[in-house]
Amino acid sequence: MSNRRFVEKLLDGVEVEWKALESVFNILAGGDVPKDAFSDVKTQRYSIPILSNGIGDKALYGWTDKEKIEKPSLTISARGTIGWTSYRDIPFFPIVRLIVLTPKIELNLKYAYYFMKTIENGYKVPPAGIPQLTKPMLRKFQIPIPCPNNPEKSLAIQAEIVRILDTFTELTTELSARKKQYNYYRDQLLSFDDGTTKDTKSTKGVKVEWRALGEVAEYSKKRIGFNKLKFPNF
Repeated sequence: MSNRRFVEKLLDGVEVEWKALESVFNILAGGDVPKDAFSDVKTQRYSIPILSNGIGDKALYGWTDKEKIEKPSLTISARGTIGWTSYRDIPFFPIVRLIVLTPKIELNLKYAYYFMKTIENGYKVPPAGIPQLTKPMLRKFQIPIPCPNNPEKSLAIQAEIVRILDTFTELTTELSARKKQYNYYRDQLLSFDDGTTKDTKSTKGVKVEWRALGEVAEYSKKRIGFNKLKFPNF
């Protein structure tokens, strides 16, 4: 299902106008590093993050003392991790052609962020030279605006979409954390290597003997090497 059809189904028949990004956002690209006001570490003076292309902490280049972007914005990596979209709610200083989208109409920025994430892998970047995303490439991309003639209702719908997607994001994060926790305890509980002998090992005072699977299980079809695999037996 295309992004357009997905959003229209989510909005369940609500009037939607697809607007070009250039009509919704001020689009600019980061420039050079402020070498005369730069620090590798955050200090009392240099507390404004300098952001480049990259994901998460890898986007942080350094620190400066004056922001270039003051309002909440979206950033899109123009090089390297091309298309990666991030939500920025603190002042920052963009560099190395990092593209910044700042709303110029009444808009729930988090709503725009979620939509831009759905298209971040769809940018067609010319392979010649240094692959990069440019402002002209972005201008004509479209974003759906619900109820464009009723700003109050439009923002209410955007807020509801954000609420739903925030909830799913929290659940996904929790599930990922639980999976990591499960993997950790599984590996801890089933690890018996404490530097003792090769075939007889101990863990927390419990003697463990490693036996071939062929000794502890029956199977109908033998495969090469399968019966030589070893299984711990207390």
